[in-house]
Amino acid sequence: MKTIENKLPEPMNDERVTELLNFKTRDFSDCPVQTLEQLQEFKPKYPDARLYKPIKKTIQIRLDADVIEWLKQAGQGYQTRANTILRQAMLQSN
Repeated sequence: MKTIENKLPEPMNDERVTELLNFKTRDFSDCPVQTLEQLQEFKPKYPDARLYKPIKKTIQIRLDADVIEWLKQAGQGYQTRANTILRQAMLQSN
C-alpha cells in the first residue's frame, strides 16, 4: 500500500504578505472575463483534491486529566481540537 506523505505549505510570514500586497502589476485587462456558468464548469486539476483527508492513525496517549477536561469543556470534538493544537505546534516548530 502506498503512503502519501502529509506535507503542508509553509505559512506566509509578514514580509511575504507585504510583498504580495505591494505587487506592482495589477493590470489584468488582458485576462478574459468569465461568466458564472463558465466558472462553475472548472474542474480541479486533481479530481479527488476536494475529498483529500489526512491519514488518521489510532494511538494510545496518556494526557493529564486537567488537559483532557479543558479540551472537553467546549463540547464534542475534543480529539479534533487536540489534533489542531498539535498541528499548530508542529507547524510553528519548523
